[in-house]
Amino acid sequence: MRLSKQSLIIATIVPLIFGVVIISNYIEALNILQPLGQSTFLIYNQAVVIGVFSFLALAVYWCVMMYLIYLLQENLMILDSNLDKAADIGAKHLTESKNLLNQVIAILKRYETSQ
Repeated sequence: MRLSKQSLIIATIVPLIFGVVIISNYIEALNILQPLGQSTFLIYNQAVVIGVFSFLALAVYWCVMMYLIYLLQENLMILDSNLDKAADIGAKHLTESKNLLNQVIAILKRYETSQ
């Protein structure tokens, strides 16, 4: 099954939108807990940095994976066309070989009958 460019773009953008929603909820939860002196009070800055970099790392990973899927599909199309050309050339070669063998057999039969 070949994915269209539009479906690949949608498959790239939709998870990124969900990731933005998740990271915004994460930071909002940190902002609620930070002034109360709760569990994230001492590590607030580190938690924000970890959340942001985790989102960025996953976003880059996801975009690279979608791009690789696109490249694999394009390479598959090129490979299919090249294999079709090679198969056509091979079939033509076999046909020519068959014709040559038939000519050789006909010459041998003529030679045998003339003796």
